[in-house]
Amino acid sequence: MDIKLIFFNIVFVVIFNSLLLFFLFWYFFKKKEQIKKIDTKTPQRGVSTGAKTEYSNPNKEKSRFKLLIFLASISVSLMIVYFFNFRQNIVTESLIQENLQNSQKSEFYHNPAKTYPHGLNLIFFANNYASWEDFDSDIANLMIGIRQIEPWKSYANYNIYKINPGKDSELCGIKTENERKPVLRCDIKINALLGKLQLENFRLVVLSRQDFQSWANVTRLSNSGIFFSLKDRINESDGIATSYLFAHLLGHSFGLKDEEKYVIAKADGAPHTPDGPNCAPDEAMAKKWWGDLAQKYPDRVGYFKTCAGSDDFIRPTQSSLMNFGDMEKFTPDYGPVSEEYLRKMLDYCFSEKVVTQKNDLDFFEKYPEFKNCLR
Repeated sequence: MDIKLIFFNIVFVVIFNSLLLFFLFWYFFKKKEQIKKIDTKTPQRGVSTGAKTEYSNPNKEKSRFKLLIFLASISVSLMIVYFFNFRQNIVTESLIQENLQNSQKSEFYHNPAKTYPHGLNLIFFANNYASWEDFDSDIANLMIGIRQIEPWKSYANYNIYKINPGKDSELCGIKTENERKPVLRCDIKINALLGKLQLENFRLVVLSRQDFQSWANVTRLSNSGIFFSLKDRINESDGIATSYLFAHLLGHSFGLKDEEKYVIAKADGAPHTPDGPNCAPDEAMAKKWWGDLAQKYPDRVGYFKTCAGSDDFIRPTQSSLMNFGDMEKFTPDYGPVSEEYLRKMLDYCFSEKVVTQKNDLDFFEKYPEFKNCLR
């Protein structure tokens, strides 16, 4: 039985009985006073006043008092029966529903114990995972790997949310029609689970045991998705390579383009648009965007052909995490241009720093959508 309900009932009964007894004693003493007054006015024997004399019967008054006590006891008993039975059933049913919802929520959701108000929200969603243990292990290994790569290494305000609807959930499935290679697509019903977290800005990371080509939305500030195929649990032998691919897809989710011709990312917007930060339409625009970094890092930054699926576009590095086209020349970092962009994005939009446009006029002029981050 709910302890709060018991306490409420006890308080109610005490108050009700106190008021009832006060009323009864007040009524009894009032009547007693009336009896005394009537008795003092009773004519003496043998004396006639010519008027009708009113007499009071003490036994009758006592009977009335006992009747009131009896009726009051019945009323209190009925109240107790109501509160501890009918009302208890309603409250119990409400508590059952609430506990059921909490149970379902705790079963599907693992939320961070502490959150950063302006931190980076990463929602990991399990697809075809047999257990929470495997899901937690893969997330931990991915985050260990990503924290070895700048600027994620220097960043600390991660809010990690986890959703595991169970292995039998059919919210996400393989799609091959009108696709270059099999990809994972999720039903719009997934939004109902995401909405319960009430997060304004997040990156959804769907980890799936199904076999498909991993991909990500190419966006900058808006919410985006990463759809990652992990057929087996991440282990030490393939952990680093898996983290590199995750870093590549995470870069896409914040606007980085592929620095190769055969793009693997898919997007809601226009992934082939050479609008920066690491892909320019021509060399003239590239010099305008990252000419200062080319002078500062001449051995690392330059003007190389091919990015975002076109041989005509210009990229800043010959090899980087955003270029899986030639693995023999692969370099496990983003390169100065992309790294600087990501670092500023994290500082301006996902940290406790208070920044104005005056702090970085060039950046906010080049990427005006980030003005929405200013506080």
